[in-house]
Amino acid sequence: MKHNDDELPIIEYRTFKSKSEQVQRLIRQALHIMQALGLPIDEYTDRKKEKAAMALLAVADVKKSSEWKKMKSANDDYSVTTKEIIEFDNKYLEDNISPGSYDYVLRDDLKQLLIAEIVVKSKPGANISNPTRGYKIAVEYAKLIRNYGQPDWDEQVATFNRMHPTYQERLTPSRNIPLIPVRTPDGKVFNLKEGEHNIIQKLVIEDFLTRFGYGATLLYVGDSDNKFGVCFEKDKLIELGFSDLKQGKLPDIVAYSEEKDWIYMIEAYHTSNPITPERKKELIKIMGTCSNKGIFVTAFENVTSYRSCPEALAWETEVWIATDPEHMIHRDGSRFLGPYNE
Repeated sequence: MKHNDDELPIIEYRTFKSKSEQVQRLIRQALHIMQALGLPIDEYTDRKKEKAAMALLAVADVKKSSEWKKMKSANDDYSVTTKEIIEFDNKYLEDNISPGSYDYVLRDDLKQLLIAEIVVKSKPGANISNPTRGYKIAVEYAKLIRNYGQPDWDEQVATFNRMHPTYQERLTPSRNIPLIPVRTPDGKVFNLKEGEHNIIQKLVIEDFLTRFGYGATLLYVGDSDNKFGVCFEKDKLIELGFSDLKQGKLPDIVAYSEEKDWIYMIEAYHTSNPITPERKKELIKIMGTCSNKGIFVTAFENVTSYRSCPEALAWETEVWIATDPEHMIHRDGSRFLGPYNE
């Protein structure tokens, strides 16, 4: 939902209260974003809140509330040093920080943002005293923050936080960050390599199949680190009638509902491979004699990802969006959620 000023964090510090309403609102928006992403801003003093928010704004190159959607990230040729953060704060955020206090910017203002990995170093191996070492927003966080203000932003954050370690979790050394644990509808647990694509696969398995799978069991789950995927029920796929079991041909996820006698062919869309008319024909071909049982689903992480997909999706397929897990978008046809060739 869009957030009004009454929902944004409050700061009572004297320098903050002397700033214009536009700058006050921008700083409070930055704090709201930090709070939503798990940073413990309630533990900060008012001045620390203000300076941490200004550091985020400087690293993102956001000068107005309307600029969140075009904020800079690690994918852009943009980073700022601690001295440049001070210059940004003084020039655009109506502050009066001493130019010689740049050490405090790193120690106090950027520290939690770096631990949370919302902000990353432009030169990770550079010495701490290197004056050219800059800071920038991590790509995956920038993708989320750019959507700030969208009606479903709270749902996007909730989904994002489920799949990314929080500030507190990153402080725990025992966490196995490179792996994503996945629990199947029947209670089994396995790990996928950490990555945006596999995050969507986890959501499909845990949320989509639980709601719409009619007791479906997994027959195949792809993973880039495993030649045959983390789940590959070859015998069952052959029994059902599949004619081609090459990993490059199978969709990201195959599941089978014995109750309905349906086979779910699911592609998890991150940047490529939705179920287009061409892809649907390929999937029907590899299903062989069981193609009349197929349900074809393209899964997206959020509405923005769905709307930005450049390829046309096939008719008589389904769209599922993880931030609105109770609903699906039906791509025409004579029925909703069921094979068309029965």
